[in-house]
Amino acid sequence: MNKTALLLLTLAASGGLGRAQDADIDPTRLGTLSFYMENDTFASTDENYTSGAFIGYTSPGSRHYADNSTIGGIFDGLTWTGGGEYERHVAFGIGQQFFTPVDTRTRALLEDQRPYAGWLYGSFGLVWKSPKVKNSLIFNIGVVGPWARAEETQRYVHERLGQSYPEGWDNQIGNEIGINMAYEKKWRIRDREDATGFDWDVLPYFGASLGNVNTSANIGTEIRFGYNLPDDFGSGGIAETASTPTAVNDPAYAKPWRRPFGVHVFARAEGRGVVRNIFLDGNTFRDSHSVDKYPFVGDLSAGLAFNWKNTKLTYAMVYRTKEFEGQQGGQLFGSIMLSLNF
Repeated sequence: MNKTALLLLTLAASGGLGRAQDADIDPTRLGTLSFYMENDTFASTDENYTSGAFIGYTSPGSRHYADNSTIGGIFDGLTWTGGGEYERHVAFGIGQQFFTPVDTRTRALLEDQRPYAGWLYGSFGLVWKSPKVKNSLIFNIGVVGPWARAEETQRYVHERLGQSYPEGWDNQIGNEIGINMAYEKKWRIRDREDATGFDWDVLPYFGASLGNVNTSANIGTEIRFGYNLPDDFGSGGIAETASTPTAVNDPAYAKPWRRPFGVHVFARAEGRGVVRNIFLDGNTFRDSHSVDKYPFVGDLSAGLAFNWKNTKLTYAMVYRTKEFEGQQGGQLFGSIMLSLNF
């Protein structure tokens, strides 16, 4: 039995992975497990934002955080999470991202190119949502620098694939503990409530992040059209709030999750105002390699998604505008997400 399965069974035995006590919530639910992978190999490059991976878990919904055995009732006093109209979840995750310059064949410091950098982190957060709006508050805590083990991860993957690996990791930004808090609010605007057959919806959102790793604000929207749209809040990639995918309604009761098959296309646009990005600005408390970042960055993405009962698989290509002065052009990378609702 692998470690993931063992962890899920252990948590289930100790509390049902956050079973709700409300009669209208299925007590046998285990929650949502999601896997993300982003890589510029899909665009035949190996530069700038080169790879990211994330595994996230969101508990089943409950009317009160006290009903969730994962954390108990320590957050029920947070009145700003809304009243009884909201369903509440807790979210956990672990992820790793790494960044390299364009020229990875030299061991010399390339001052005009992006710094080598890695980010290894864990996340914990709260989600409160209704059928039309979703709020996520996430805390990410981790390490950058050699502690993040990005060099070892990239070297291992390249060796397994028989590829040469970047030579300049000795120039990566230094070790630093990273602490970030992020909030996102997302709406779901749709043609009709029962998305049987062909339908569309629009999911506008905004958010902000504060911390020594990333301080920024963002606004964006996603548009979807297809057959038997899934009952969820969209298909975003790895971000500060990536650990919070969850169905709008309990999959045991939601009509879209009981249908055997669905497929849709989606397009997403996001703009960000960036105050701090440690992967460009360098270390907070010591000198390190850095570049002059642009204060505004945009992402455009388009993709295809399939949903089969409680499972959803998405693939998208993402175009990111230039992030720093001297960058030769924008970047293209691929994004895959698999989400399982138990």
